[in-house]
Amino acid sequence: MDELEELLARLTAAQRQLITSSAKTKTFPDNNTLQKIATLALNISSVETMIVETQGRAQLARLAKAND
Repeated sequence: MDELEELLARLTAAQRQLITSSAKTKTFPDNNTLQKIATLALNISSVETMIVETQGRAQLARLAKAND
């Protein structure tokens, strides 16, 4: 789980850096930058989903153990 959270932090930081850099230039970001931001957003969403699913499975396993 920690590995997923670390990956999420790195992806979020990279996206934040691109957005901040784009804001500082005061011009519309080029297509390459926009594509990178969008790709990072998709990857962030995927990792968040995996974290939630992993937490759900771990919780179900704990409940099953408690009921044994």
